[in-house]
Amino acid sequence: MGAQAYAWTDGRSAAGDRHDVPWLATVQSVLDLLPGTSGYLVPEVDETGRMIDLIWAAASPAAVTPGGPHGAQLIGLAMSRHQPEVIAGDRGRTCQRVLDTGEPADLGPVRIGQADFTVRAGRLGPGLLITWQRREVTGPQAGAERLAEVERTLAAEHDLASRLQQIILPIPAEPIDLPGLRVAVRYLPAGQEAMIGGDWFHAAALRDGSVLLAVGDVAGHGTQAATTMAQLRHALRALSVVTSDPAVLLEHLNRLIWELEADDPELAATAVIARFDPRRHQLVWAQAGHPPPLLSRAGRTAPLSRPAGPMLGVVDGARYADAVIGLTPGDVLLLYTDGLVEHRQRGPDVGLDTVIAAVDDAVRSAPEQPLAEMLARLRRANPDDDTCILAARPLGRPRAPGMIKG
Repeated sequence: MGAQAYAWTDGRSAAGDRHDVPWLATVQSVLDLLPGTSGYLVPEVDETGRMIDLIWAAASPAAVTPGGPHGAQLIGLAMSRHQPEVIAGDRGRTCQRVLDTGEPADLGPVRIGQADFTVRAGRLGPGLLITWQRREVTGPQAGAERLAEVERTLAAEHDLASRLQQIILPIPAEPIDLPGLRVAVRYLPAGQEAMIGGDWFHAAALRDGSVLLAVGDVAGHGTQAATTMAQLRHALRALSVVTSDPAVLLEHLNRLIWELEADDPELAATAVIARFDPRRHQLVWAQAGHPPPLLSRAGRTAPLSRPAGPMLGVVDGARYADAVIGLTPGDVLLLYTDGLVEHRQRGPDVGLDTVIAAVDDAVRSAPEQPLAEMLARLRRANPDDDTCILAARPLGRPRAPGMIKG
């Protein structure tokens, strides 16, 4: 097998027509707004997976190279064509290290025309976001201009991350109605500088009339965690065509994580998956090292008893168990990631008590529309961790009060 371009999660070459890949078109739209020189390049790799070239996949209008091509003229060009010394020298090895580790690095000064530029590379998805910053004469005015340039670049990167999140993990602005179930979702990023991370959700109707719900969490945040998150989410959607058993789905996702760990040995993830049958008013759910869902019933909220199941990627060939509960009109189900309850300075029990109190207050305050009220009240306990919250309630007239079972 010869050289090939690095592929994104949909299996297409990121170096191809940028309009064929929605998120890559978004990268280009953001680079179009950058005031300076920047570009997005994807690696061409050999049969061992090592980089042998870099291909321009997106570029800002001001992007220019020593060889002359600039802006859109660079799209599709190989770095070896106009700057072969980059690929063969120390800069090429630095680029490979950035791709391997995800840690940004300086590529050193570059002379273009009559100006010197500082070049910096950072990993974004499967490729490299490279920025060139003009090296100005020192002085108070130059310092102010550089600060303004950095602020504009950071703002553009934040905008890029936000747009990528909407492509990889679109969050519905309003509650959505599925067969027999109303679902609302909220996503709280760890910080403005890391708008995409490893937390994800899934909510979709299945062909048999049931509804599949899921919430998951990949360790870490940033583009690497988002890449794994997208792979898990898309895999779950594909696998649900074959089976809707939550425990079996987790077994398949565990195998996927083990495959991905060949490239990232530190990879780990948790998830909870549930299938709601609106005809039987029944919820079947399973978990992989994930916080248990909360069930609000008759004015009382409590966590469900967790069935067995280790984290994804910890035990090869791990088995997962299903649990079954009734879910009827009047009940409210809350799936969430651990950022909602775990704080670095407080135990998870303190955070869980706070969440339970907020859910109880929301249901009492707005019994007819508890989802919006609940999401408005909930806040993440850990500002350093992403948080994804999925709240669901069966549609129809509430039944008589009862006890939580299971």
